Order: sequence, then C-alpha cells, then structure tokens
Amino acid sequence: MGRGLGVTKRRGVSRYESKGKLYYRFRLAGKPSVSLPGEPYTPEFEEAYQRALQGTLNPGALRTVDGTLGALAVAYYGSSDWREKSKSTQTTYRRFIEYIRQEYADRSVRALKPEHIVKLRDKITKRADDSDVKLQSDKIQMSGPTMANRLVSILRGMLDFAVDRGWRADNPAKDIKPISVKTDGFPPWSESEIEAFEAYWPIGCRERLIFDLLLYTAQRSGDVRAMTWQDIREGTIAVKQEKTKTSLVLPIHPRLKATLDASSSNYRTIVANRSGEGYSAGGFGNLIREAAREAGIQGRSAHGLRKSAATRLADAGCTEVQIQAVTGHKTTKELAKYIEARNQRLLAEAAMAKI
Repeated sequence: MGRGLGVTKRRGVSRYESKGKLYYRFRLAGKPSVSLPGEPYTPEFEEAYQRALQGTLNPGALRTVDGTLGALAVAYYGSSDWREKSKSTQTTYRRFIEYIRQEYADRSVRALKPEHIVKLRDKITKRADDSDVKLQSDKIQMSGPTMANRLVSILRGMLDFAVDRGWRADNPAKDIKPISVKTDGFPPWSESEIEAFEAYWPIGCRERLIFDLLLYTAQRSGDVRAMTWQDIREGTIAVKQEKTKTSLVLPIHPRLKATLDASSSNYRTIVANRSGEGYSAGGFGNLIREAAREAGIQGRSAHGLRKSAATRLADAGCTEVQIQAVTGHKTTKELAKYIEARNQRLLAEAAMAKI
C-alpha cells in the first residue's frame, strides 16, 4: 500500500505513496473515509475536501475512468483554459460541470453524440417545473431554457478542450442550436425608482454607498465589490474588470464623491459588511434587492443599475464610444442591449413629431 508520510495541514487528511506517486486520504470520526483528488490547494482537491468535511462526499465518488466525462472535468479544472477564467466565471461554470459529473461521470467522451447532448439539454429545460433536475449548491436564477443553453455552451467548451488534446476527433456539441429564449434580462431602474431609493436611503448609510457606486461607475457588482480606497486618486477611481480584464480610470461624479466622503472607513474595500469583510456575490445581490424592496421598489437588481447608468449616458448625448469608455463594453453590439429601449423611444418620438 505504500508508506505513510504524515498528516498535512488539512484536518483529517493524510498522504501516502504508492508506486512512486503521492495520494491523499480523508479520515475523520463520524465521516466517510474517502480518497481526495489532485494536490492540496487545487480547485478539485479543495472542493472535495470541503464536501468530505460536510460528510456529503461518498467513497469512490471522485474516482474517474480515463476517457470519461468525469476525467474530462478533472483535466479541464487543471488546465490553463480554466485558470484564465475569472473567479466569478469559474464559480458559475463549476456548478454546471459538477452537475455533469454527478449525472454522467462514467459516460465515454469518445462515444458522445449530438443526440445525447440534445437529450441532456431538454432535461435541463424542464428544470423550471421539474424538481429532480438540480445543480449542486445552485442559486442560479435562470429559466429552464436559459440554463440549458448555458450548460450546452459550457459543455461545448469542454469538448473543444477534449478535441485539442486528442480525446476525440470532433465536437458533437458544435452545431447544436440554442433554445430560443425571449427575455430582456435584468430590467433597468426607472428614474422614479432611482429617486425613491435615494429618498429612502440617505447619504452615509451602507445601502446608499453601494447604490451610488453601482449607478455612478456603471460597473458590474463583482467589480464594485472589489473596489478599494487605494483605487481612488486625484478625483478618479481605477477599475480592473474581472470579467473582461479591462482596465478603466473613471472620474468620480460629484454625487458619488459626496457619498464616499460620508462613508470613508478603515476597511480595505470600499464596500464592506458590518464585520469589515467583503461581500459574497450572493450576499451583495441580496442586499440591493432587499434594500430596494424596503424602499417600495420591486424586481430590481444591482445589474439593472448598470443598465440605468448606460441609459443615462445615452440620454445625455454621449456617443457609443464614450459610453464604452465608462462601461468597458468591448463592442457596440454588447452595449446595444443596454440602450435598445431608450433608442426605440427616441426614434418613435422623432417619427411621431413628423406627423
């Protein structure tokens, strides 16, 4: 079996050597004894360790057979393709990939056909009203079709990875069309809703600080959560967008400056909870939604404020290039989603004025 090499810094974890290779085992009273994949501090190891501590990792659950979807997931997690993704993207992808591992870990990658993926897509589509289809620890707020499209997209990327490494010759997900989804995404806040929030939450409180950062920087919630007081210099705030890796330097709007002046603290990040720690993505989103509801505003989110900011810039007469300089959008096509309704209204007004 090999010789034991002592206990690692992880509680309940020991390592041993077999045939010249190191392996790790989890053993703790009251918990199932299981083998752990990879090396400590790698994503797959840390996730398995946390599940082992919780007692939700069954013996043999992470054993993979070469050439299977389970093995492909492990290889994907350890690749440069995976490391290049932002942390927020990894979190979302991992939920879908773990669903695939739970349901189809032993399925052969080489034998996978388009009809198999279509069947999986259709199963996920029913998720909205079929409780037996779940994603691990998921709080992903998506409709069934949207979730199915996302899973196929992620699986397509994994299979591209498999093709590049010779696991198979083609990608069976390449030509699968997405399900048509009619949605406008997160709705923007109206001016009356913005005024109602500002009237309810005064300058100096945490809710108003978060609200003004979102509205007057036009950034994603993840980028707002990452902002630090050191990012503020000479009337500007520096932003490194997590999703696109775009670096921006934004002038601080006078209204945002008033809020920042009233909210300065000794914490590193500008946005911090009552313990001085940064928010999780879920906690941050919930705080804004609950603050909006308390102010009498329903169905509004942090991302909707990014749309409102882009619409305000467009209403002020900014060009698309100028708006991109603030929002960080790479293309005008992406930006069009944010200001489409505003453009329609202006065109309609101009058309009616001609009568």
